[in-house]
Amino acid sequence: MIYIALVIVMIVAVLITVLPVVRKEDLIFLDDMSDKSIPLEERKRSVYKTLGEIEFDYKMNKLSEKDYKRLNNLYRQKAVNLLKEEKEKSGDIDQEIEYKLSRLKKGEMYE
Repeated sequence: MIYIALVIVMIVAVLITVLPVVRKEDLIFLDDMSDKSIPLEERKRSVYKTLGEIEFDYKMNKLSEKDYKRLNNLYRQKAVNLLKEEKEKSGDIDQEIEYKLSRLKKGEMYE
């Protein structure tokens, strides 16, 4: 019985140690920001999280002012690009809705 408990404790310890290394959910690299296979919301969350970490590291004196400005500007530009992409997508949806509404008002059928 004690051996079973010991094995369970060892398995839990290994899982606690290995899972954070294996999981990749928060790791979206700068090159991946334009990758359309990663959902837009996920890319935005990653950029905002990174901006927060850059700010925190700077306030904790882990980043020089030069590095802070460089990284902050880089990721702010990435955020702007993602917001533009989001706006374009919503614009496409708005145009499609307007088109379908106009056809519906004219009595035309659509799929």
